[in-house]
Amino acid sequence: MKAAILVITGLFLVGVAVADVSDFDTTPFAPGFYLQGYPAYMTASKIYDANGDAQDMGDTWSAINFSLRPTYCGMINQNRWQVSASVPFTSFNPPIGETQSGIGDVQLSAAYWILDDHRQGNYFSFWLWSDLPTGDDTKGLGTGQLNLRPGLAYAMERFPYQVQASAYYNLRMKDSDELKPGDEIWGNFAFGYGVNEYAAIGLDAETGWGQDWKYNSTSISDSKSQWFRVGPSFEYQVNPNVGLKLKGLYNVMGTNSPQSIDIWARVNWGF
Repeated sequence: MKAAILVITGLFLVGVAVADVSDFDTTPFAPGFYLQGYPAYMTASKIYDANGDAQDMGDTWSAINFSLRPTYCGMINQNRWQVSASVPFTSFNPPIGETQSGIGDVQLSAAYWILDDHRQGNYFSFWLWSDLPTGDDTKGLGTGQLNLRPGLAYAMERFPYQVQASAYYNLRMKDSDELKPGDEIWGNFAFGYGVNEYAAIGLDAETGWGQDWKYNSTSISDSKSQWFRVGPSFEYQVNPNVGLKLKGLYNVMGTNSPQSIDIWARVNWGF
């Protein structure tokens, strides 16, 4: 049973990692239209079991992902709001079987900045993400789940320091072949230091906790998931309309989660 849980959990979390943009805009953009691109590479050869011990998968899995995310930002009541859609294309090399490629889970998001204090550099926002099961979960390209993720985010920018923090609840609305992973709580934190007015270095961290999985409405024992990923980041503003961010994350501890290395980039084009 434990081996089956490890395999199922590993494959599902691959789908989650591939589908998730994993980079939240806690600081609002100026009103206008933006096009964002997210190239990413992910790999893992071990998985943390229910006891938090690292177990070999038997082989290494890897995935290359590119997400295209058009975004529009506006103003209402002197505060910013934002809507976006993210469409990912993934090439996934599983531990067993052939490489799979195709469209992953599409993400829709909406945000409103309750606090939009540009002079003091304080920003507080409410978010709602929705994950649509457009990716083929049997091939590891998606989750097979319809998810809703309400959350709150705070950002403070006072040069040269940047602090960002967010928390989200991932509510899973639809079963995948009657196998439903538990709802999750995610937390993200980032600290940055501005080298100059164009560049900043930082440290990003992400953590999460998931409830017991269920199969045919029956809880699966020892199936709760947990992870804590951390890594460096670098940001550079090429010009007023183009920005770049690089980020690496390594899963340093957890349960029922892959011991993965994720390397992300984000490019912003403003119009």
